[in-house]
Amino acid sequence: MHAQIPNKTLRGLSFLFARLPSAEKWLHFITLSWVLFQLVSAAGMHVSNDATVYHLTLIDHIHMYSGVALLLFSMVFFVTVINRRPLTDMYPWLSGNFKVIKADLRIFKTGRLPSPKPAGLVATIEGLGLLALILATVTGALWAIAMLNENPNSSDFLTIHKTAVTAVEAYVLGHGIFALLHLIIWWRR
Repeated sequence: MHAQIPNKTLRGLSFLFARLPSAEKWLHFITLSWVLFQLVSAAGMHVSNDATVYHLTLIDHIHMYSGVALLLFSMVFFVTVINRRPLTDMYPWLSGNFKVIKADLRIFKTGRLPSPKPAGLVATIEGLGLLALILATVTGALWAIAMLNENPNSSDFLTIHKTAVTAVEAYVLGHGIFALLHLIIWWRR
């Protein structure tokens, strides 16, 4: 019985990522792991508004350089996703297309989870998550550059970065909860 649980969990994870090409599955896993590392390492940082480069600790440097590398990696992830599907799939609101999102919201109101589809709620949320990731990594890189160059406005960049990271935290939490709900529904079938 106990050996069955990990096996079924692995099949469930395969179910969640079944629609993604193999490269995107790995990019997804690496990005999630990297983002979680950044969130955990940020918890160990204690950079005050009046801190200078000389006040930075090892964890601060690791977080900063890892974040800049994550910016580059997240750009690859974003381009890979966008090359597989048109922008209108993940950003239908840019062209005023809310038809599929409204249909998905009606499904959601009935207590069911909408299935992923182009221009739908799931695709739109994924698109917003990618934008949040890019925003957080860009603002983090700007802060790192400002801090390392002893720019007097670096604390302003840090404030903007922390705000952007809040969107990533909300996305990771929400995305994780809905992935778990899909997994629970799959598990019960």
